[in-house]
Amino acid sequence: MAQTDLDTYGFELDRAQAGQQADAGFDHVESFAAEGTVPFGFGVVAGTAENQVEVAGDDGDDFVGISLFCHTRPQGIDQSAAKGEQFSTGAEYRDGDTVNVLRRGRVYVTVTANVSAGDDAFVDVVTSGEEGQFTNVSTDNLATSGVFRTSADSGELAVVEVNLP
Repeated sequence: MAQTDLDTYGFELDRAQAGQQADAGFDHVESFAAEGTVPFGFGVVAGTAENQVEVAGDDGDDFVGISLFCHTRPQGIDQSAAKGEQFSTGAEYRDGDTVNVLRRGRVYVTVTANVSAGDDAFVDVVTSGEEGQFTNVSTDNLATSGVFRTSADSGELAVVEVNLP
């Protein structure tokens, strides 16, 4: 079957994707084992074992950093995406995989609320289905000591900068 509408193909690269580092500036990345599934660009916390991380789920958890995008993980293509929309569906670390965790630097994350550059960044642990993504709402969410470096509307990507020891 011949393709006639070129706009349905993903010829344009996405601006960025969750978990992608925002620049080539100074960063610090550590490796941990995934406890359960860990999507790219999610806030992660200490797991049950010493060198494990899992997706944040409670505001009392110990924030470890942000899971980075990894080129070795296969990604899907969203065939229904329109021109200008994000075509990649992303991927995730599976249980037991080595997770690259950004502890210092800038990274793209998906936000669950409208955020502005300069807002404090929190991991959303209260919005059902969006646990582990990022927000500027402090109430009952996990503190990161991070800051949003770009503005974005809910559901879009924003750059967060973290600086953990």
